Amino acid sequence: MIVAFVMSFTASAKVTLPKVLGSNMVLQQQSDVNLWGTAKADKKVTVTVSWNKKKLQTRSDKDGKWAIQVATPKGSFTKHTITISDGEKLTLENILIGDVWVCVGQSNMEMPVQGYMHQPIENSMTFIRRGSAMKDKIRMFTVKKARSYDKELDDCVGEWREAAPQSVAETSAVAYFFAHELSHEVDYPIGLITAGWGGSRVETWMPLSALREIVTEEQIKHKHTLHPLTPSELYCGMIAPIRNYKAKGFLWYQGEANLGYQSIDYLGDIDHYDIMLARMVKQWREDWGDKENKMPFYYVMIPPYFYCNSYTDTTLPLFVECQERAMEIIPNSGMASTTDLGEATCLHPSKKFEIGERLAALAMAQTYGRKGFEAKAPQYESHEVKDDGKVKIKIKNAPMGLAPWSNVPVKCFELAGEDRKFYPAEARVWGSIVTVWCKEVPKPIAVRYAFHNVCGEVNLKNLFGVPVIPFRTDRWNDVK
Repeated sequence: MIVAFVMSFTASAKVTLPKVLGSNMVLQQQSDVNLWGTAKADKKVTVTVSWNKKKLQTRSDKDGKWAIQVATPKGSFTKHTITISDGEKLTLENILIGDVWVCVGQSNMEMPVQGYMHQPIENSMTFIRRGSAMKDKIRMFTVKKARSYDKELDDCVGEWREAAPQSVAETSAVAYFFAHELSHEVDYPIGLITAGWGGSRVETWMPLSALREIVTEEQIKHKHTLHPLTPSELYCGMIAPIRNYKAKGFLWYQGEANLGYQSIDYLGDIDHYDIMLARMVKQWREDWGDKENKMPFYYVMIPPYFYCNSYTDTTLPLFVECQERAMEIIPNSGMASTTDLGEATCLHPSKKFEIGERLAALAMAQTYGRKGFEAKAPQYESHEVKDDGKVKIKIKNAPMGLAPWSNVPVKCFELAGEDRKFYPAEARVWGSIVTVWCKEVPKPIAVRYAFHNVCGEVNLKNLFGVPVIPFRTDRWNDVK
């Protein structure tokens, strides 16, 4: 059954729709999309769609609320109309059919193509200038910020916009670059619904009922003290109003706030962030009608940054381990690696195109079934300490081997012996094996790669340019 949202209504008004339903929108292809709104009370509501000329009918209730499902065809660049009438007609125009992706997170997801003040997006002007060329390939809807703690809002503020210089400039850079790259592969439009709030924590994007399943009341009470945005506020204010809108999948760029970057004495939620994220994803999938918990969910590894005002601290890689664990418990998910994309003193790195591109590659491989490349980030698989003191490390998700080539040094490796003191190590690659050694550590028992907040230049990648995720073989959380 479709949930019809309560909306403001006057008896003399014609059909009223939520803001997320409007001209210029992209509807999810080959699905039963939801249309809902208000009309005159207890009136027959007729919906006519141009792609099949059929007239569908439903009836509004005593409060004027109505809802109906409409089957959509295969995606294309053909422009359509929808006419809804309860006696007075309302026509939506310039509608496209394609794939819709819901893009959510904190400031790095919110960050527009034009950048923030004093914080640019690399090559932004090129994409902004060429925005009009994508007007029938990408459509964007940005949910205006809204918060509601104990009541799920019925509607949001926003409008569907064609790609054009001004609209591209004001759209999430990560989301736009994802759609830009994806649009070169699929022969139909991409719709983006973006909801972002800087500094937001994961628990603000899920309802309290879901959060209570995985954390204690004491923990929830504590979370109310950590940030002005409290648990569930953004779910109620920004997710609830759009959850009836059919979509293909989700993009997520968040984590810095849960890492706890403001104090070196506070390591945030690295003990249960993965569990919270998995529960949020399950909730969203249920909200979007996915009872099998399978809608694609792709997210971004938080990039290097001097968290806790330290380059050498391990706050970042400890949190990345938690993000890796999330991949194991969230079905049909993937994480875009950013080991090479951070900026030590800027929390909002300028290389957003690469992030969007890597997210698009994950979607192309895992959702759209494209082959010929490895989109998954290379990860530690196993290691062996040899008699000569060298460590052989096997890396997965590198079917054609690793770069740089064997004669080029690999940077950012460290070894430690029984004293648990780490020293910079030398490393070379051969195929998907990295050999690591260090004269100061003749009998190594632990190896780390890029295991600091900022490690300088990192150059270990698969042959398609996807960087290896930071890793360690020890569990010495107290060793920096």
